[in-house]
Amino acid sequence: MLRNTEFHRLARRLNGVLLTRYLDEDRWRLQNSFFGLKVRSEDPQSVTVFFGARSGLEIVRLLTSSPTMKIVLVEPHEGLRQEILTSLARVQGLDWQSQVIFCSSADELAHAIPERRIGMVRVDLAAFDWGMVARLIESFEIGHIAGEFDPYDADPMVVYRGCRGRVESFFWRISGHSTPISFNGPKATYEVSVIVPAYKVLPWIDRCMGTLADQTLQSMEIIAVDDGSPDATGARLDEWAEKYPGRIKVIHKQNGGCASARNAGIAHATGEYVAFVDGDDWVDVNMFEQLYQSAVLNAADVSQCGYIEAFEDSGRFEAYPTAAGGSSVDGKSGLVWNPRTFLAVKPTIWRRIYKRAFLSDNGISFPEHIRRFDDLPFQFEVLARVKRMSIIPDCYYYYRQEREGQDISVTDHRLFVHFPIFEWLNEKVGVWADGEIESYLLKCKINTHLFALSRLDKKFVRLYVAHAAHDVCGGRVRLKLRDTFRIVRSGGLPALHFMAGCFFFLNTKRPKMIPCD
Repeated sequence: MLRNTEFHRLARRLNGVLLTRYLDEDRWRLQNSFFGLKVRSEDPQSVTVFFGARSGLEIVRLLTSSPTMKIVLVEPHEGLRQEILTSLARVQGLDWQSQVIFCSSADELAHAIPERRIGMVRVDLAAFDWGMVARLIESFEIGHIAGEFDPYDADPMVVYRGCRGRVESFFWRISGHSTPISFNGPKATYEVSVIVPAYKVLPWIDRCMGTLADQTLQSMEIIAVDDGSPDATGARLDEWAEKYPGRIKVIHKQNGGCASARNAGIAHATGEYVAFVDGDDWVDVNMFEQLYQSAVLNAADVSQCGYIEAFEDSGRFEAYPTAAGGSSVDGKSGLVWNPRTFLAVKPTIWRRIYKRAFLSDNGISFPEHIRRFDDLPFQFEVLARVKRMSIIPDCYYYYRQEREGQDISVTDHRLFVHFPIFEWLNEKVGVWADGEIESYLLKCKINTHLFALSRLDKKFVRLYVAHAAHDVCGGRVRLKLRDTFRIVRSGGLPALHFMAGCFFFLNTKRPKMIPCD
């Protein structure tokens, strides 16, 4: 942050027709962190390189704040170089001759910086040339690079991929776009790690793995987790790993449920983002390239696409484009204004990618004591925590229906698993949730219980509603009773009938839970 008093002190030293053209704009940029929060190299002994002098404000600021700062200015315009030189000479006590090196082109950097280490690089829009930047990255070890470029001069994804893994951190403004592309963190081996939990899916695993192996995204690892499958699923996965070494790896473990298989995959993942694909489903070959681009260009921790329900028996397909709420004109793509609006939707964790650092920083994982429907608590915690989420409308994920043995096909006591799920969410999310999240949690509970009751065998309905009454009506912290009625009323007649049934059991003792494994 540049204070006004500091600006006026520095501006008095910057004189020249060419320099003053940029002075007000450079002042605004420094005061509003236009190039990110990093304004100087972490190593005061390292070299800082500026491509383009502009007003010289940032250069003079760095020099006057650090007597050991060394700067290389690459400026082809002789008039600007001369004005900078004259301005530096006005700074009393500044030994600029030993601190500043002037270059007329990037080709002179090799002689100007023999140590081959650059602490920070700043690239002006007018000075940007991707070929030059790419050569710089290959030739020098760079701590941080920031700048601005026109998307007509370079593909933002090319710039992002060219810098990621070669520069410790970067922050690029894209001319005409509000969201910068940036990276700051441990270097990831891959762009996306796709985790495939597999248990008794032998008839379908080949199609799943084939569509993953053929993804247009090149920097991707596929981690298939054989969760102690009693059939030949594990052996078939090994065959895929032999066919695609370096792209597919297999983990064999004792059976522990889908949550434990997904967590095992996360533990072995080395991608910048992680994704989950069920072993009986399949995906479009463009899915992860498009999701990754959406995440990068929107600086998102989560990126989501649409999906298709593929029915096994009838062969029909039903498309579900991603919901509205994006920043684009039609609302179907871009950054989501409020990710919380997705909290009460059907659990669909497999149509997204998640930044791995976001999951680890927030301690988000799958609850392994939940043997089925573990995607519900994972999705709710992710969407309650995430601040930046992007969407694309394309339906890239094929969600197989009508398969024997699917969790969504159960109609008996196993549906009672929803109650330990919500007990877990009450403890994990309820301790920090605000009123909005608590409202969405209530909506999620009502939707989930209505789903269960629509499938449940009649002999279990009365007992299920008795448990549901204590689940949805108890434990309110921030919601008042009128808020509860408002939420129920928004769900229409099914929700009202459900709540009427719940009130019948509300004052009775909660019955003993039956095993739901």
